[in-house]
Amino acid sequence: MGHEPTERRTPRPHARAGAAAVAGMATAVALASPAQAQENWEHIHGTVEQGGSYTAVAATATDEVWAFGSDPEDSEAPRIERWDGQQWQEETAPDGLTSPPVAAEAGPDGQVWALAYSYDAGTSAAHYDGESWTASAIDFAPEMEPTALAAVGDGNAWALAASALGETEAVYFDGQEWTSQPAPTADEGLGVAETGEVFAVGGQGEELIVERWDGADWVPEEIPQVDNPSGEAAASFNDVLVRSADDVWAAGNISWKDADEKNHYRPVLAQYDGTEWTVQVGEEEGTYDAVADDGEGGLYLSYGAWNPAMEHRDADGRVTRQELVADDHDLVLGGLDSLPDGAGAVLAVKSVDKGDPDVSTGHGRVYGTGAWY
Repeated sequence: MGHEPTERRTPRPHARAGAAAVAGMATAVALASPAQAQENWEHIHGTVEQGGSYTAVAATATDEVWAFGSDPEDSEAPRIERWDGQQWQEETAPDGLTSPPVAAEAGPDGQVWALAYSYDAGTSAAHYDGESWTASAIDFAPEMEPTALAAVGDGNAWALAASALGETEAVYFDGQEWTSQPAPTADEGLGVAETGEVFAVGGQGEELIVERWDGADWVPEEIPQVDNPSGEAAASFNDVLVRSADDVWAAGNISWKDADEKNHYRPVLAQYDGTEWTVQVGEEEGTYDAVADDGEGGLYLSYGAWNPAMEHRDADGRVTRQELVADDHDLVLGGLDSLPDGAGAVLAVKSVDKGDPDVSTGHGRVYGTGAWY
């Protein structure tokens, strides 16, 4: 039957607070700039001739890495490909997966989930149980677009969705069906610890938000708020990595407009150690849009969603960064995931034409780092 969406520990109270309330309780410090260029992300799959797109990835092993996107012959149809340790092979998408996936995740049990959405077809979920793919519909409201997915294990999963007006919905799959659950305010990222801890991240106005599932509802965490220059200021976490209940990382950005109405961004990285959150703000302009575990106590981060630079922070805090450059194309972040046991990471991007060529050469690309490919 699967698990109920409850925690496996006694919950403790949390309360979200403003900057004045948390002063002295946790620190907001500056992120270090990259020490040197990183040179080990490589374009390993996807060409103009292959076409299509890649919008999400998930990895369970060095011989089982999944790439999701749109079919080269039909941009509205889903595409699933698998790296088997030797080559990429196309998989047959399950009946009921109505659109190209927009998010994917591998669970601790080696099972894989993907969420797909279109306004006409709604939201559907694909599930790989280790042997075959199946798909099911999720009854989100038509205006709700899926924003986050978390694989719990034992074939269970959480999914979040949000509307343009900021409304949110949440559902949970218990091994049999999707059921509606209380929804967090935060909807940009979702992560689950092996002990059952569930964290949702996002933002509201100038406030960074993390909420934790207590078995019945989402309880706000106490996050130190950072100083943000005036002028339509905003803050948000965009992704979360939950290694354990006392080792959680949230990545995002603050933003504001200057006197000339120009937008500015600074990356934000926060860590929870089981007792309190600390927040770091970058000195350079940019955003963190995705985060993944490097398997050795460090992090892989996507620095930006448009022509992203891939950043690595090792367990000792050393930072390297590599810009991804594609001739005649701009790159749009699709998804980032790490491989187990420190074997590396995989990145999906959509390659779009620069300018306005007569013939489109946009296509999907997969980048890799490590020794798995």
